[in-house]
Amino acid sequence: MTDESGVFLPGNHEAEMCYGGEADLHKHVTGCKKNPGHKGFIPLKDFNANCLPSRYHDDDLMSETIKTLAALTVQVKTKFTSLERPEFYPGTQVPYPCYNDRGSHVMRLGTGRVWSVDKYTESDRWGTCRCAKCQVSATPSKVWGKVSVLTATLVVFDDSEARQTRCVLGFDDNKSPVVSLDGWEVWGVADIEKDSCMLSYVTCDIELVDELYNMCERFIYLCKEVRDKYKYRGFFGVDKLTVILSHPHGCPKQVSVGQLTHKREKDGGYTRYWYTTCTCPGSSGATVYRLRHDRWMYNHPHSGSNSEGNYSGDCV
Repeated sequence: MTDESGVFLPGNHEAEMCYGGEADLHKHVTGCKKNPGHKGFIPLKDFNANCLPSRYHDDDLMSETIKTLAALTVQVKTKFTSLERPEFYPGTQVPYPCYNDRGSHVMRLGTGRVWSVDKYTESDRWGTCRCAKCQVSATPSKVWGKVSVLTATLVVFDDSEARQTRCVLGFDDNKSPVVSLDGWEVWGVADIEKDSCMLSYVTCDIELVDELYNMCERFIYLCKEVRDKYKYRGFFGVDKLTVILSHPHGCPKQVSVGQLTHKREKDGGYTRYWYTTCTCPGSSGATVYRLRHDRWMYNHPHSGSNSEGNYSGDCV
């Protein structure tokens, strides 16, 4: 949806707001108006190649790529709303999410993805670990790592929100063992217009760092393999497959499968996509995985929905 001058007008954001805390979530699931019954979501434990269009039923490469993306997908929980949130989206009169909640501790849920992992040692000259444990230790770890997570700016706006954000890894079902990481920072500047925010977390848990690093490398490798296999079937070809891994309504990880419908491009190579892939509140920030004929990077977070359908952030 655009105004008369062609400026994009955001619709409904899809962060889940819990004014009554997590006790609200069951009510939100059962009373969901966007997608009653949630028929378009597949619990991760039930996902297999047969859940994809028939042309992929024998494609282990595609299903493995999606399962690897699932392993990198995290639930994002934020318990503070920044005083710096603007009243409107830049250049519009469209209200910006959570402006009226500024300074409050209302819980907001979204989704993110482990984007990259960096490991440092004493020889790298980056100093010792700066995690909360090491900051109060007389012998901070000399080997440590930084975990970066991509989510939506409307989920986590700035450092004041990031410091009270928890990312939950491994929440595949209600019985899954999970790892919770608290106290993040915004890496660089979160971008309102692009609705893209990169969070960073420092830890001396080297086993976790190595595990996530290897998973990121595996995802990069698989994405390149998929791109090369289907390089003539991207957006301008016959295949518009779009898959999203998210935590709708704060639920365990769900897979939704759909297709791209259209896109809009801006100067600088920035693109926003629209798609039929199911989303709900709690899906904001989830990576939009799609076939690409030109690149292998997948850096478009899901943003929201308007009269044209579900749409991504405006990214390269």
